Amino acid sequence: MAGQLCLPVSPLLSSVKPLKPHFRNIQVGICVAIQCSDGQIHLAVVTEVKTQNAWVTVEWVEKGVKKGKKIDPDTIFLLNPVLTSAEHPMPARALPSLSLAPSSAIGNQQTATRWIATIPQKNETLSGDSPDVRVPSSLCLMKQKKSPCLRETEKLQRQREKCRRLQLEIRAQRALAVNTGNPNYEIQSMIQECRRRLDCSQLSGPEPLEDHRICVCVRRWPLNQRETTMKDLDIIIIPSDKVVMVHESKQKVGVTRYLENHSFCFDHAFDDIASNELAYQFTAQPLVESIFRKGMAT
Repeated sequence: MAGQLCLPVSPLLSSVKPLKPHFRNIQVGICVAIQCSDGQIHLAVVTEVKTQNAWVTVEWVEKGVKKGKKIDPDTIFLLNPVLTSAEHPMPARALPSLSLAPSSAIGNQQTATRWIATIPQKNETLSGDSPDVRVPSSLCLMKQKKSPCLRETEKLQRQREKCRRLQLEIRAQRALAVNTGNPNYEIQSMIQECRRRLDCSQLSGPEPLEDHRICVCVRRWPLNQRETTMKDLDIIIIPSDKVVMVHESKQKVGVTRYLENHSFCFDHAFDDIASNELAYQFTAQPLVESIFRKGMAT
């Protein structure tokens, strides 16, 4: 008498859902329509397919934020009937496969969204003797009409690319202008930029002298050869005939350098391009005239 052996069914095997024959149409990288909790339907990209547990992970971008969720395949087939109809195409004449590719990437994903599905179009024959009319599949219609989420994502992506290009151009210009031999190049550039914005009006000709008992005059000299060799900074500028400006370099806590300008007023101020005759006219000449008038001068 032959014995009959009965083995209990493993709970792990019993929990596995039977896969539908068209489940393999859901592939990583294709774009499908999903329904959010608020009832809105928009496009999402399939990022993971689990055949063991029979669920699909999708991701999409909403208001600049990337979101994701797990969806049952039955829900995907309900909203994307083209995936189920692609399993058994109609026996009409063969049509070239359709490959679709979106124009830009979605959000911060490293790879562009790709349609990895070659789904033939349906051929439907109208009633009567009319010829066959080629009707595009719902996948084509889904691609032609972009959701507001996709349009907003593409707009943000274009703005980010534009800002990135501008930053690269600014960095390239700074790299070309950097003088590696001058350790004070950054401060020197700030001083030159400040001087370009100033409206310097030098004392260029004889003007009526004012009678002062005490007259204070200053004259700016250029850097000598030793200071130039040491790459010292020229921090003195004469913006007008009575003002002397001193540039002071300071540094914030965040290692950010900035320039602070101090202005001082005198009776007369002469730049390094002023001639000796001009300096004599406003300094020593009034003293000599006072001496000839039997006055006191120092």
